[in-house]
Amino acid sequence: MKISSILDISGCRNKLSAANRKEAIEIMASLLSENIASGNETNDTLLAGMLKREELGSTGMGNGIAIPHCRLEGMKSFALALSVCDRGIAWDSIDGRSVHIICAIAGPVDETDEHLRLLAGAARVLSNSKARYELINSRTDFAMREAFLYHLSPVTSKHSKNSRKKLLLMVLQEEKTYNDVMELFLEMGIEGAMTVNSDMMGPMLSNVPIFAGFMDVLGRSRPEPRLLLTLIPEEEVDNTVSAVEEITGDLDNHRGACIIMLDTVSIRGSLETL
Repeated sequence: MKISSILDISGCRNKLSAANRKEAIEIMASLLSENIASGNETNDTLLAGMLKREELGSTGMGNGIAIPHCRLEGMKSFALALSVCDRGIAWDSIDGRSVHIICAIAGPVDETDEHLRLLAGAARVLSNSKARYELINSRTDFAMREAFLYHLSPVTSKHSKNSRKKLLLMVLQEEKTYNDVMELFLEMGIEGAMTVNSDMMGPMLSNVPIFAGFMDVLGRSRPEPRLLLTLIPEEEVDNTVSAVEEITGDLDNHRGACIIMLDTVSIRGSLETL
């Protein structure tokens, strides 16, 4: 699905003004209803759907971002709306900060996988500090929309199940990087990634009596690394690594993350979640 086709310029507002979360969601519902993808859904229906989702837990994800969303029986396709608020809006966010950027998503009830990928894509873009800066400093609705789409662009389409696969092994020492990569994989349509909690060499040696007293024999921190395994179509290896480096930076110059690609002789079965 092309995000550009469901994020219409009519659903973008560069200068949104709202006194509180409910009023902001009302405006986002109105923007969604103007999108042709919303079909015949009314403001009230979209508003009710997003408020019902909000009752399950705040969609304020921290860093000044909120992604209100809903799934509706009457929706035939997805619609997105995007706005920036100069004055922060109290949203009961996980970090307690006010919200300045809102991305609203509405879609069909039976399109769960695509809905999750859109949520992951929006979260990945808006978690990028450079993207947030460009969105907040955009002078027009068009510039804001283009900035959002630009930072979304590195993501590839859903992988083919019939192509030759490579085994990707990735070690990530930082929890935030791990969370961002998992969101990226969800957005890319990688449905079978497995993670294993691990230990690094330095902290383990620090527990050996002869090395007692050292904070970390081979480093200064005590990371909580995870080993991630998944299968990647051979033709998507370069794109996948490039997308990961959008999160980590150049892996050849970055400590705390490593990717290893291995050839597979034979694969039977699937890593996809039951």
